[in-house]
Amino acid sequence: MPPRPARRPFSATRAAFAAILACALTSCAAPTPWVVIPFTCTAADNIVVRATLNGRDPVDLMFHTAIDSVSLTKAAIARLTTFASDGSIDVRSWGGTTSARHSRGNTLQIGPLTWSDLELTESELSGPGTDGKFGPNLFAGKVVELDFDRGELRLHPALPPHAAQFECLELEERDGMLFVVGEPRVGERAGRTSFLLHTGFGGTALLDAQFVQEQGLPTAPDPGAPTLQDSYGKPVPTQRLQLTTLRLGTLVFHDVPAAVFGGQLGGRRTSVLGGTLLTRMNLIFAADRRHLYVRPNARFSAPWPAPPRRAS
Repeated sequence: MPPRPARRPFSATRAAFAAILACALTSCAAPTPWVVIPFTCTAADNIVVRATLNGRDPVDLMFHTAIDSVSLTKAAIARLTTFASDGSIDVRSWGGTTSARHSRGNTLQIGPLTWSDLELTESELSGPGTDGKFGPNLFAGKVVELDFDRGELRLHPALPPHAAQFECLELEERDGMLFVVGEPRVGERAGRTSFLLHTGFGGTALLDAQFVQEQGLPTAPDPGAPTLQDSYGKPVPTQRLQLTTLRLGTLVFHDVPAAVFGGQLGGRRTSVLGGTLLTRMNLIFAADRRHLYVRPNARFSAPWPAPPRRAS
């Protein structure tokens, strides 16, 4: 049997008590078998799995927590034998709206799982070394666990008992995208904001420029700040921002090299947590996507790498 969870300190606020109670209730599910899908975590902190398209074409796909579709890059489509376009559709990306080729009626196999009559879209870019990407919508109704220590994506029919050893955070789903509240701090200035969970972004955090201004977080002119590219090669200008801390629940990341950007994703303002930060925790997404369970892994205190130039 798993060890009993440590007793959590009493919270004086009703909101905190309600969140703790909700997490405790969802942690009572009986143990059940799960599906294991091996993955690799690349140098860009992208999560990559091997898949087969239409029974013939092997593809390396990035698991992307901020999309609800399946896409393939132009370079990958050029070498595939089974992709058949049926026209173009408008797609939204960080840099705006663009037209992309589209294909219906595909099958996709990942591990022991197969999806039929699947729609695919074309994108310019994906994570380095990958042929495309897919979102957690493929695993609708399943608990999704990402174990970065073992390189395993696990699908559970119910919340596994070991989730009681993780910290439970409230999760919000909007238009197929997942958000969690965090607290960035620069010196003595801090604020709370919703962050989009974005494993396609190989960086730590991007803060919405309007939020940074409203909270009075200090920034300085930075002509050397990188310009990111979105999935269709469109530029996303940024400005560097060094965070003293970034807090998620009781977990605190120190001296985080972050960036500020315009904050517009799909017509809405938001801040972003990227793969370089998310891969430092093992994660469990509840089946209803209302709670996220987090626990530091072996990489939690590793040195931060250089900032990325791509948000795929």
